Amino acid sequence: MNILLWVLQIVLGLYYLMGGSWMISKIPAPWLKLLPKPAWITLGVLQVLFALGLVLPDATGMFPQLTPIAAVCVTLETGLVATLTKPKFQGVLWVVVPALLALFVAYGRLVLVPY
Repeated sequence: MNILLWVLQIVLGLYYLMGGSWMISKIPAPWLKLLPKPAWITLGVLQVLFALGLVLPDATGMFPQLTPIAAVCVTLETGLVATLTKPKFQGVLWVVVPALLALFVAYGRLVLVPY
């Protein structure tokens, strides 16, 4: 179970790191006009920080309790962005599936393989 959680943490960390960096750099995208530029940059920076929080606390051994918190936070942040942009069904899958996997990581690190 620990290996599965590590694989999910790394894959989700990379996924959300790419998404956050895209949000920071691609402000001219039409659907990003829903919020002002500083709000999108803030959301992107938060997503990058949460993505790093999925992997780094466990990898370094410092404050590993931050991993489930980062997993829940990235799920909430992704849900907020999805609510703002209202994607179609195919876009919802790219939001819901990683969010559910992040919640599984949080559950796994809190209950299945606790510290």
